[in-house]
Amino acid sequence: MPESSPLRVDHVADYYHRYPGETVTFYTRVSVQQPLLGFSVRITVPEGLTLSGYRSLSADEPVMPLVEFGLGDQQLTWVVVEELEAGSEWEYQVQAQVAPVFQDVTKQSRAVAYSELREGEQVSAEETVSIAVAAKGDYLRHLPALYQSDELMGRFLMLFESFWAPVKGQIDGLPLYFDPKMTPPAFLPWLASWFNLTLDEQLSQEQQRRLIQSAASLYRRRGTKQALQEYLEIYTGQPVEIIEHRAHDFRLGPEARLGPGVALGTGNRPHTFTVILSLPPMPASVGGKKEQARLERELRRTLETIIQTEKPAHTTYTLRIEASAPTGRERYRR
Repeated sequence: MPESSPLRVDHVADYYHRYPGETVTFYTRVSVQQPLLGFSVRITVPEGLTLSGYRSLSADEPVMPLVEFGLGDQQLTWVVVEELEAGSEWEYQVQAQVAPVFQDVTKQSRAVAYSELREGEQVSAEETVSIAVAAKGDYLRHLPALYQSDELMGRFLMLFESFWAPVKGQIDGLPLYFDPKMTPPAFLPWLASWFNLTLDEQLSQEQQRRLIQSAASLYRRRGTKQALQEYLEIYTGQPVEIIEHRAHDFRLGPEARLGPGVALGTGNRPHTFTVILSLPPMPASVGGKKEQARLERELRRTLETIIQTEKPAHTTYTLRIEASAPTGRERYRR
């Protein structure tokens, strides 16, 4: 469906694999891309599924659909009659129970939204979702062949398979809990604890995931300019510049002597560096000037703590924070 289409339909099911007697829920979202004078959405419940419930998730008052029975299937049609602005969304939920089957089958449900433009042109959008219905429980394959043709045993094992399905899903997805990109947000602090890393609550979820993903690499390169620069860029979301200062004139050797030839001072500061950060100004919505100043002090203390922790012990530094134009990636999220 092209993004420029006046309507967009997203139609999904809560589960792909189902057994007879279980319930499947279809979720449908209609997105209005351009101003419209209302629309209609028709959701088809295929043959082999028995309609058990439905509702509109967007309307304040209960809106009843028109329910029609076709050749084995059922169709629910919701009608929205009002002027709709671009960007508005409408959501619907349909529940159905899976009927018994004698062999494995695939059922398809379709959602179609259609409307009429102000110029009289008809527009529509649709999406189809499939579910796989198994006639026998998968646990049968673990029993002797004698039980393979036993219909009662097949349906009996389906009960236990349904009960254990959520646990099996968690076990199958166990590797994802250890992936910083895929683990649920609630597991991020737990995953960070593996690296003895405490996440700042002010960091966005994307920054937290990136920090955990980079933790091992940062620890291996701890004390280097590149590691400190990457750490600060993850935390601030902005480019960071680190300038190392070295002694150019002071040399030890046979010709070394105190006097005019020895340059001490600004140009000769070994084991020192300067960190330059360009951060956007604090947004006015944060609060008054006192609150903004407090947050700026808090941010500076946090940055100094990061630098102090990650830098080599024998070095000293200067932190310089400069104002830059807002880029849409502001560190401040209060």
